[in-house]
Amino acid sequence: MQHSTSTVSKKTYQVILDKDEDGMIFARCNELHANAEGKTEAEAKNGIKEAIELMVEDLSKDKGYSLKFIRKYSE
Repeated sequence: MQHSTSTVSKKTYQVILDKDEDGMIFARCNELHANAEGKTEAEAKNGIKEAIELMVEDLSKDKGYSLKFIRKYSE
């Protein structure tokens, strides 16, 4: 009898971070159509994580995931 070993790979969602002329930070995950904003990068990151967690919870195929943040602005 053979035992199959399966490796569950983590899904990585790309999150784009951008800043407007007023200094607000925007985070977006185009793949999931999720958006968040914050006065700081930390607030925007926390907001997008919460939004993605709610969405991924509904996507039963995604048991694990990670986020790749890409900053489109300079500090």
